[in-house]
Amino acid sequence: MKTIFIGTINRSGGSLLARLFDSHPDIASYPMELNFPINHELYRIFESYAGIPMTIPLLNGTEGVDVYSLLELPREKPEVVVKWGKEASYALGARKNYLEKVYYGAVKTDFNFDKFIVLFEELRKDARTFADIMAARHKAYFSAWDGGRHAGSMKFVVWNASAGIYLTNVADYLRTFEGSSFINVTRDVMGHIASEKTRLTRRYYGSRRFPKVRMPNFFVKSFRHYDLDAQIRGWMVSVTRVALLQERIGTQGRFLVCRYENIVNDTAGTMTALCERTGVPYHPILLKPTIAGHPWAGNSHQGKQDGVNRGLAEYYREVLTSDEISSIEKATGPVREYLNECRQTPADLTSMPRKYLYDYDYQNRYIDDEEKISLYYALVTGGRRRVMVKAPDITAVAAYFYSKIIRLVHIPRLLKLKLFPGLGRQNYT
Repeated sequence: MKTIFIGTINRSGGSLLARLFDSHPDIASYPMELNFPINHELYRIFESYAGIPMTIPLLNGTEGVDVYSLLELPREKPEVVVKWGKEASYALGARKNYLEKVYYGAVKTDFNFDKFIVLFEELRKDARTFADIMAARHKAYFSAWDGGRHAGSMKFVVWNASAGIYLTNVADYLRTFEGSSFINVTRDVMGHIASEKTRLTRRYYGSRRFPKVRMPNFFVKSFRHYDLDAQIRGWMVSVTRVALLQERIGTQGRFLVCRYENIVNDTAGTMTALCERTGVPYHPILLKPTIAGHPWAGNSHQGKQDGVNRGLAEYYREVLTSDEISSIEKATGPVREYLNECRQTPADLTSMPRKYLYDYDYQNRYIDDEEKISLYYALVTGGRRRVMVKAPDITAVAAYFYSKIIRLVHIPRLLKLKLFPGLGRQNYT
């Protein structure tokens, strides 16, 4: 079993790439994000953000290791919370019809939690390394999900994490997981910030992932209660980290950089190139995003989609103002221009002039010091999803009434979930 980890920052296309790998006969692709263990020893983790320090544990045997805590696995089946504002996803997928983060239409799934625990306990007995523990998790997970119908041959296992580029020891991942690959997807800064702004606006207006009343783009475009500079800084820091990792690991190995725009504009060429570098046999199904074997209709962020949507690359003009676009271009122009010229997959960032990157000298000095660099990433990325405090304006009034309408129209869905478990969708921000 070889692993393909898609490590990105949020809103960069990692989910799309995982869905393109989904129905390949040799691949088991997780239907939702999966993180590596968070290293709480670096500093106390009190919230989730793009720079959170995930780490590959370097184990000499597993005796005395609490694997449930290590992998953040529940020992007992979690209870489904059916209460407005309290709904949450379960990373393990421990409930019926748990694909709550996608427009899955008629897709019905089931996860046998008890079967997962029994299989995991049996398989982990012979584990000696962290890779062995993860292999046990993968086999148990895909056996318990819909009776193993989505596992394929499991020659490869694919999953993505939207904070994955901040894995503290990428080189250790490549060494620990024999034959593994790490794919970073980098999205154009305009599309990335437009998507983040949309998410923050929806939170501000009290919207949810599957709104009955669709929020107009006008609301997003007029939204100002967020820190644009923090969004720009977070993107620039991530690109700098990718360039530094390529300098250290190289561009000819199994650390691969892929542009989101290449995926949507040249899906066939991009997937062919990724197959050549990862060892996955090429298959035509790689051109069609799927989930649980069904056509993937996109995530809940942009509304229902049909396959690979090229239009999302230009959607930023609908939600960013001319002033925001100008500010972004001024701060990122040379880096953005360089990336837009990277038409080949994998992309090579090692020849980008270092003067254009963000805090290159500092990141270069401390990138091998996990404690210092993790604290740095926490400081420069931790505020990207906080709403800025400003004087109330007309949008505050609109947000209040819109949130009440949204809550009202969701009452039937909540009743359906409560009275008929497994038939309704979980919904959360």
